Amino acid sequence: MQVKINPVKSMIKGKRICIVDDSIVRGTTIRTRVKKLRELGAAEVHFRVSCPPIKHPCFYGIDFSSKGELIAANHSIAEIERFIGLDSLHYLSIDGLLRSVSHPEKYCLACFNGDYPIPCVGDGCSRACLEVSD
Repeated sequence: MQVKINPVKSMIKGKRICIVDDSIVRGTTIRTRVKKLRELGAAEVHFRVSCPPIKHPCFYGIDFSSKGELIAANHSIAEIERFIGLDSLHYLSIDGLLRSVSHPEKYCLACFNGDYPIPCVGDGCSRACLEVSD
């Protein structure tokens, strides 16, 4: 956190903080940031995510390959809040995401809903692909 963000204690102490980010994959990075904000005296820490919970592995080249790595695949919102140390956590819904883009029918939602547009077959499948097909 010290490398990316240099928080100013006087601006954080006693304040209600709201963090907005594009996603939570494993939850480990935001957990360390929230811990630092708490150490600096934040009264509350809320988190808003601009995508739906990532619950399924992606074998199309994104850097998460198994359900075991995905915090939202294995935990409820309340459990994620507790793990990260948040006062509240809200994700954008799949419907909200689709309403925000042009031509929503052209977007892959597999990591959100598990509906993979291309079935995985053959020897070229990644570990995640094999987990999906089991």
